[in-house]
Amino acid sequence: MRYFIIGFKNSGKTTFGRILAGRLGLEFLDLDEYIEKREGKSIPDIYTRLGEDGFRRLEWKALKDVAVAHNHIVISTGGGAPCHCDNMALMEKYGDVIYLNVSNDLLVQRLKHAAKDRPIVLGKSEAELREYVAGLRERCEHHFLRAKYIVAADDPDVEEVVRQLE
Repeated sequence: MRYFIIGFKNSGKTTFGRILAGRLGLEFLDLDEYIEKREGKSIPDIYTRLGEDGFRRLEWKALKDVAVAHNHIVISTGGGAPCHCDNMALMEKYGDVIYLNVSNDLLVQRLKHAAKDRPIVLGKSEAELREYVAGLRERCEHHFLRAKYIVAADDPDVEEVVRQLE
C-alpha cells in the first residue's frame, strides 16, 4: 500500500509521515529530499533555476517515478504538489492520500520560525504571513480536500490515523 501525506508547507508532513511509516512498518520517503538528492541541489536552488513551471514538471515526474517504483511506502510530498500537474489524480491512482489540515494560526507560527529556509516568506510580517496563508488556502485547499483521509493536524493523533487506515 502507498500513502501520500499532503498539507501546506510546514504542516508537519515529514515528521508525521516518518512516524506513520514506522508505526505501519512501511518505508518512508520525503519527495523534496528525493528530488534534492537526485538533482544534487536544494529545492530553492532548483526552483530558482527552473522557475515554477519547470520545477512542477520535475516534481510531477519524481512523484510518478516514486509511486510506480515503490509499494508499501509512506510518501511525504512538497506543500504545493497537490495543487499542480494533476498530482492529486496521480496520488489517488497509486494509493491513499492523507491531508494534514493545520490551522492558519499554527502555519503562521511555523512559517515565522522557518523563514530562513523558505525564501518566499522571508521578511514578511505576521500580518503578511497571515494573508499569504489565507491566499494559499483559498487557491489550493479544494485540491487537499480530495484526500481520502483528513487529519486535524495541529496535534495529530497518529494512533487514530493508524486505526482508520487498518
